[in-house]
Amino acid sequence: MMLKLRTPAVIALALLATSCVLTPEKNIDSVYVMVYDLDNNEVMNAAISVDGEPKGTTDIYGRLIYTADGEKECTVRAEKEGYESAETVTCIRPGQLVYFRLGTGEWYAAKAEELLDGNDPGKALSMIDRALAIRDRKDWQFLKDVILRRLNHEK
Repeated sequence: MMLKLRTPAVIALALLATSCVLTPEKNIDSVYVMVYDLDNNEVMNAAISVDGEPKGTTDIYGRLIYTADGEKECTVRAEKEGYESAETVTCIRPGQLVYFRLGTGEWYAAKAEELLDGNDPGKALSMIDRALAIRDRKDWQFLKDVILRRLNHEK
């Protein structure tokens, strides 16, 4: 008896057979690092280090997977030019997820403008200082001057 397979069945069978090959097996010795910006977008090419030792950079999905060398407390750091660096002290162990959210200078400057428009110059000053710590720009310096004038005017 000859079995006739219809085209959709053949495609489904082919997809089922190859799906196992395309899905990577979870490595229980790995540590997973995820880096996003403050708008929840993935941050590609963020440098990840553990206790000052480089582990690699994040992929296009903001992820880095590296092999843990045992369980220990350490400092994990994520940094990328144009972004505020972040670090955490944690007990790293196999299978752990370390999650970072990094802000850009543009994000903090926009937030400063929003706070200034909302009549909160104190918080606006904090935001523009964070933006300027990431990158010194003339327009952000000007915004800081406007915020400072507003704060002095309120006194």
